Amino acid sequence: MDGDRRTRVVSFDLDETLWDFMPMMEGALRSTIDELERRRPDLADRPITVEELHRVRAEVAHELEGSYEELRRESFRRVLVDRGCHDAGLHDWMVEHWMSARVDTVALHDDVEPAIGELSRRGYVVGAITNGNFPLHRHTLAERFAFIVHAEHVGEFKPAAGPFRLALELAGAEPRRWVHVGDSLETDVAGAQAFGMRAVWLNRAGLDAPEGYAPDAELRSLDGLADVVDRLLLGA
Repeated sequence: MDGDRRTRVVSFDLDETLWDFMPMMEGALRSTIDELERRRPDLADRPITVEELHRVRAEVAHELEGSYEELRRESFRRVLVDRGCHDAGLHDWMVEHWMSARVDTVALHDDVEPAIGELSRRGYVVGAITNGNFPLHRHTLAERFAFIVHAEHVGEFKPAAGPFRLALELAGAEPRRWVHVGDSLETDVAGAQAFGMRAVWLNRAGLDAPEGYAPDAELRSLDGLADVVDRLLLGA
């Protein structure tokens, strides 16, 4: 049985599954603003706000196509130009600081590391499949993952098959030996199931599932996840 377990995989979504997205994002933006004002005190006459960065980022996404990082870079550029600053190196620096600050400000849910640790102890291969661009490779949690798939690098996003297909190739496993865990019924549950995987809906808020979705299991936290995976993949 242990030999069978080693061929079996559990993948996780990241944002809103392993951590809350908005506190991480707003903390990183706030950190970027604070450091910018230290580097360029002349810009403090018209303080940049997190709300402004959100607004301009939304405008850029509506007007242009590009990666998350490219859209954020353009939004930073516009905010600086609005203040008369045309230093191209500065908005490049802002992007780099923002990415690093996301790693520094993210707060894993308390159940994340124990759940991943237990899955690893039981011999499961553990990885991540995300539609976001969180730089997980910079976080110590990455040491626990055998693979990390960013959908934007694939060219299509969950629930499309591309990210799941790449994860399968990286893990060297089959869909029937796979459980995907995520907070979204559409992108995580329906997407994984359409690709032949089992899917666990992590429903931290205790929401009612709308009609049309049938996760293989539902959990309010990651406590007990390893037992659920055993049941789904090993019949335990």
